[in-house]
Amino acid sequence: MTKDEIPTIAKESLSDLLGEPGGILYSSHETLKPGSVYLLGFNPGGSNGAPLSESVRSMLSYSDNAYLDESWSNGNGEWEPGKSPLQQRIQWLLNEIGLETSDVCASNLIFLQSRAASDISFSLAKRCWPVHKAILEVVEPKLIIAFGNSVDSPYGYLHAMFGGKEECMPSGHGNWRLKGFHCHINDRPVYVAGLPHLSRYSPEGKPQLVRWLADHL
Repeated sequence: MTKDEIPTIAKESLSDLLGEPGGILYSSHETLKPGSVYLLGFNPGGSNGAPLSESVRSMLSYSDNAYLDESWSNGNGEWEPGKSPLQQRIQWLLNEIGLETSDVCASNLIFLQSRAASDISFSLAKRCWPVHKAILEVVEPKLIIAFGNSVDSPYGYLHAMFGGKEECMPSGHGNWRLKGFHCHINDRPVYVAGLPHLSRYSPEGKPQLVRWLADHL
């Protein structure tokens, strides 16, 4: 598998969804290469974005990183590029485990856009999975960091698909937990780490979280 093949796989897998707003990569096309981490959110936020077909078309030339270069807004405010709380938490966490955000391949379990996770069908993850499988075959990560670890989350989807003995540990915030499991994807060993969603959970001041992730790199 090479990165050049991924857009073709995306067109075939998502053929009847290409007119819907959404996106595939949250990172530059230059992250479609071997790397230690794959960052996986649930789905793109907002509404009325560019159609998914545009993301497929530009996949091999897209040079921005959504966590660094985009201006985000929600009901609580609007921020300069890379300055929203979620973006800042992701940058901080990746830096703490020795990585640059711009170097980490990032996507979402479901490629279609919605204002809230509850507004999108979790069943769409199955339609998007062939594209993730192709990306993972190129990136070959040791660690997948998933945002959210409930049943209906990126972590929950991967655990239901691949199984593996689940580890749970305190997150450092109330009764929220960190969850993880070992599995094989594309015949390669991967550790899937499920965090409480970083829109509500701050990793700062939680050294046990940083050590846990670093131990699986």
